[in-house]
Amino acid sequence: MKATDSYGTLFNQGNALMELGRPAEALGSYECVLRLRPDFEPALRAHARALLRLRRFEDALTSIERYRMLYPDRAEAYAGRGVALFELRRIEEALESYDRAIALNPALAVTHFHRAVALTVQGAYAEAIDAYARVLEIEPDCPWALGARAHLQLMLCDWSSWPQAQQLESAIAHGEPVIIPLSLCAFTDSPSLQLQCARTYVGKSFPRAPQALWTGERYGHDRIRVAYLSADLRSHPVAYALVGVLERHDPRRFEINALSLRPQEDSPFGRRVQSAVERFVDVQLHSDAEVAQLIRTLEIDVLVDLQGHTLGTRAGILARRAAPIQVNFLGFPATMGARYIDYIIADDVVIPPSADDGYAEQVVRLPHCYLPFDNRQSVAEWIPTRSELGLPEKGFVFCAFNNTYKITPPLFDIWMSLLRRTRASVLWLRFADRVAMANLRREAVARDVGPERLVFAEIMPGLADHLARLQLADLFLDTLPYNAHVTAAHALWTGVPVLTCPGRSFAARVGASLLRAAGVSQLIARDLQHYESLAIQLASSPEVLADVRASLQRNRNSCALFDTDRFRRALECAYATMWQRAEEGKAPQGFAVAPSR
Repeated sequence: MKATDSYGTLFNQGNALMELGRPAEALGSYECVLRLRPDFEPALRAHARALLRLRRFEDALTSIERYRMLYPDRAEAYAGRGVALFELRRIEEALESYDRAIALNPALAVTHFHRAVALTVQGAYAEAIDAYARVLEIEPDCPWALGARAHLQLMLCDWSSWPQAQQLESAIAHGEPVIIPLSLCAFTDSPSLQLQCARTYVGKSFPRAPQALWTGERYGHDRIRVAYLSADLRSHPVAYALVGVLERHDPRRFEINALSLRPQEDSPFGRRVQSAVERFVDVQLHSDAEVAQLIRTLEIDVLVDLQGHTLGTRAGILARRAAPIQVNFLGFPATMGARYIDYIIADDVVIPPSADDGYAEQVVRLPHCYLPFDNRQSVAEWIPTRSELGLPEKGFVFCAFNNTYKITPPLFDIWMSLLRRTRASVLWLRFADRVAMANLRREAVARDVGPERLVFAEIMPGLADHLARLQLADLFLDTLPYNAHVTAAHALWTGVPVLTCPGRSFAARVGASLLRAAGVSQLIARDLQHYESLAIQLASSPEVLADVRASLQRNRNSCALFDTDRFRRALECAYATMWQRAEEGKAPQGFAVAPSR
């Protein structure tokens, strides 16, 4: 065989292995090619691509540097370098590489897309919107770009994207990859559309592996081995909600592991999370296949994905089926749309019994509420005055501390009506991008409300300080179709009433679940008209509002929402029931956990 035939055959073999999802073996083939032909450009590109797929980002940078030295004018080298730097969280350097790649080849749609993602992570939303616009100019059907741009426009409260909701819904119904599932939650509360969107996303980005790692073995452990998989085991709402449960898991019955998709956080809270579990493993730089193999090696019985389809998703790990039971819980309030996810943990409010067909998973309903809460969460003793925070000392304070992308035009219309109808009132919002704040003030003026009546809360140094100031609000206004989740639970914890209006989907019904579990169901509106009338009633009736606040204070130590140990017992019962079915060789099936005291 000639040398040219040899390296050509090896290169084709590597490509075939990459197509089969076997990048480690493909890497070996490419390395053989490069030993025979060190300057063979296709192999240089493919070698770096395989290293990126394996999440060996430092090695990928070394490989790309060799490529750049030989071919300094290749846009693909700078594009790949940008991807590696981004994954190593060197965002500024990644953007410089993307810019260099685009300068060399302005028609690289995928690099414009990656640049938009990096700008989004950096918080440069306006620039990211422009980058997505460029992607769509080059490749109008580029997967996910249309929805990503529309989502960022919501982040900036630029509601010119709102009419696109119908366009997005039509495309989703036809199976087109236009928007990722998390972003869709802010546009529609249709469970069927969310299911279709998730199925399309999984099919294109995270298809089931051809061969599962777990093939039906019965481990027979003395303790049920649970692993929580997440990038949010740090100062993040997911960990704020779950840490109390992690600390209370029964060590006689459960072995608790944490697989972190981000490095360990060196902070008091980060260390608290790490000490709450028996094993905390940083798997950020491991490939999906490597993490899945670790799960199989550890013989995990119940793999609990706290990430879902949120930023940093690693659903490819679950696609390899490394555990007999795989669960969607807490981090993503919708179906993952994947046949390899067995269960979704919910309650009978967020997923009513009649709504199961909107979810690919089997539904497990916890009693009271699906959302855990850490009742050791402290509130700082220091409470500022209203004037120190730019709030009126005597006026009514409506509060809405949700992310800006959850604020929709129909809801903002109601909020501005409330301000017009309630003398000397203000709307207290979380600090946001300066463009978003300017847009909200402009939208307020367009609705005959002075811009000074929108007050933006500065970022606080810690959660306890934020909770302390939150007590100054009179009424927390929930959003629709994407409710407040942990944010609303924190408001209730500080004694602030939360007004919600449930929709049809999981994300649109969390507020109602929280209020029921807190014992204040009277704050659940029937529809948006009722939502507005209830808000006016509470704002104009100090005695009614005082009664609700008193009820929250009375219920704080006894209601289901804040009973961390009761929640822990229910969750463990759910895990045990799932495990028992798997041990008996039975297929996953939905069930409800009986309430306990």
